[in-house]
Amino acid sequence: MGKVQQRQDKSKPSRLNFVDEGSQTKGRAPPGSRGGEKKRKPRKLKSDAQKAKERAEQLRFGKADITVDEASRMTKEQKREMYASAALLTAVHRKIEEYEDDNVGIKSAHEVEKGAELAGRVSDSRYAKKLKKRKKKLESKAAKQKAAAGKQPAEKAGEAGSNPISKAKQRQAYQQQARVVAQAAQTSKAAGSQKATASGASKVKSGVNGVVTKGKEVVGGVAKGAAVFAKSHAHLLVIGGVLAMLLLLMLSAFSSCSILFGGTTHVMGQTTYTAEDEDIRGAEEDYKQLERQLQLEIDMMEITHPGMDEYQYDLDPIEHDPWELTSYLTTLHDDYTRSEVQGTLKDTFEKQYKLKTWVEPQIRYRVVIIPSPVPPYFTTTLEPYVYLILHVELENRGLETVIREELDDDQWKRYEILQDTKGGRPYLFNGSLSWGSSDGSGEAGIDYQVPAEALTDPEFAAMLEEAEKYLGTPYVWGGSTPETGFDCSGYVCWVLNESGWNVGRTTANGLWQQATKISEAEAKPGDLVFFEGTYDTPGASHVGIYVGNGMMISAGDPIKYSNIHSSYWDKHLLGFGRIPK
Repeated sequence: MGKVQQRQDKSKPSRLNFVDEGSQTKGRAPPGSRGGEKKRKPRKLKSDAQKAKERAEQLRFGKADITVDEASRMTKEQKREMYASAALLTAVHRKIEEYEDDNVGIKSAHEVEKGAELAGRVSDSRYAKKLKKRKKKLESKAAKQKAAAGKQPAEKAGEAGSNPISKAKQRQAYQQQARVVAQAAQTSKAAGSQKATASGASKVKSGVNGVVTKGKEVVGGVAKGAAVFAKSHAHLLVIGGVLAMLLLLMLSAFSSCSILFGGTTHVMGQTTYTAEDEDIRGAEEDYKQLERQLQLEIDMMEITHPGMDEYQYDLDPIEHDPWELTSYLTTLHDDYTRSEVQGTLKDTFEKQYKLKTWVEPQIRYRVVIIPSPVPPYFTTTLEPYVYLILHVELENRGLETVIREELDDDQWKRYEILQDTKGGRPYLFNGSLSWGSSDGSGEAGIDYQVPAEALTDPEFAAMLEEAEKYLGTPYVWGGSTPETGFDCSGYVCWVLNESGWNVGRTTANGLWQQATKISEAEAKPGDLVFFEGTYDTPGASHVGIYVGNGMMISAGDPIKYSNIHSSYWDKHLLGFGRIPK
């Protein structure tokens, strides 16, 4: 190359700028010199097996990756120092980890310290070393390029006549130089940042170690102080423990009392009627009124269904237990008012009572006499005709049967409790009398003795004998025989019919219409005594057999003797009557 350059200088100035082979910028080779150009050897690609082999040759000491070549260049002192540093760091971590579970602050500081160490190790890793090596190489290149740039101004004077191709090549060289210098500066900055990181990590590690040591000292001092205090003030600790136990017992007692009081309030609400007495009695009276209207409908059957040849009645008693009704309403509505339960009363009544009527026509025959002109001057024949029977049937399903169908299991349990306790108000209904008993006096009189002089009348004696057979029999609404039971009018009609009268089966008001009215002074044993207003019906609503001395025997609940001038009966007294025989 040197000879060729000399030969060109003798002929004419060269327009090309040739520099040394060591320079970053190279000129174009002269004509005919391409054969002497140094060819670049192509790079051979590495296989995966070769790469794995190189990775296997790396050794790991502590937390740093060191190649076999790097390890061979280290002295024994350097290796021992590295081993000792790694062992010391591992021991420090283990010691700190003993206190991590008891102190969250120590654990957090330890995690920070580990992060700082990791940053420090990164600065010493192979990647950091490669950056340092590349930095040195780039710095060396930059120095050479700077030296070459200093020579170029002097050469530019002789290059005034150089061609455009040469100028373009030079411009590219200047741009490449600028990029190399910028890259070198950036690499230098990164290396400086890594040094700062490593220095910061060292400071953090030192601070964490100080925190751990200080924490241990504080915990140890507190423990020692507590032990000394416990030894010197043992009696105070015992007293404090006793007071703490007493305080816990008091708090437990208050808690138990609150539960007890809450439970007591709940139980009281479950076992007592919560509505007012006025509303309870008002609801009971409204239900009785529905029953009175039903009885009146039955009593009016012969009027509302005229033209029948016969009326047959199959009637269950119209009655209910007021305690059952009140317990049921309380279970459903709790603290109810009279107006709030009207819908429930009507619905329950319709489910308890079922009234049916139907007409049965029968073909019957009667004897017809036909006149004849010859002896015996008449003939007889059977003539068919339609005989109509009105059947009246009343079914009382029982109030409690309806209640059981309407309540769920929990409600039924409360209902039973209210029934057992009578809602805490046993005075409400004067001995559980249903409305049809009409015996509001509450007086018991099955053992009353009729005066002997009254028994001198054989007609009355026969009547009384029949009447006393049924003393103590419970009241049954609509009943008229010993088999079915009796209501007031059914009982009196039965006794009269069995004692020689023929009054049939009628109501109290029907007997009142048949009777001859007399005064109380005229009344004698065997006459009838009538009352009104005991339930909502026109005329007489109750009847009894007068036995003298202001006493009567009637179907109350049960059938018994009663004083007609008691507070209840006296205000309902209608008058006296005598049934003709």
